[in-house]
Amino acid sequence: MNATSLFDASELTAFADKLLAKGVARRAAITMAVKKGAQNVKNDTCEDLSSSGNKAFRRIPITYTVKEAPGRISAEIGPTKGGAGSLANIAFFGTAKGGGTHRFYEHGEEELPKLAEYVARAAVEGF
Repeated sequence: MNATSLFDASELTAFADKLLAKGVARRAAITMAVKKGAQNVKNDTCEDLSSSGNKAFRRIPITYTVKEAPGRISAEIGPTKGGAGSLANIAFFGTAKGGGTHRFYEHGEEELPKLAEYVARAAVEGF
């Protein structure tokens, strides 16, 4: 090419737009995978608590929040503060007198392999 030649960047621009769109779609798919995993952990924890012989433990509310930052998508799962949620430590971890008969971290550990598979699948979709 010489200095008077014109360069048509339309194909390069279209390719860049396509890559960007795939990146946005991939991030959305990964976010949905994290939400699905968080919901599964929440449901399993709620199901575990609903089987409690302690009426107050059955009312412990479990929620999750998905957070997004550059390069990171995470979920925080746990009991709400106050009210019946204040009993969560006793339900999950017990006291010196006993308790701790309900599972908490274990539900997340069980979900992790499925979540990793969903995220990996979302990360490579479209390529």
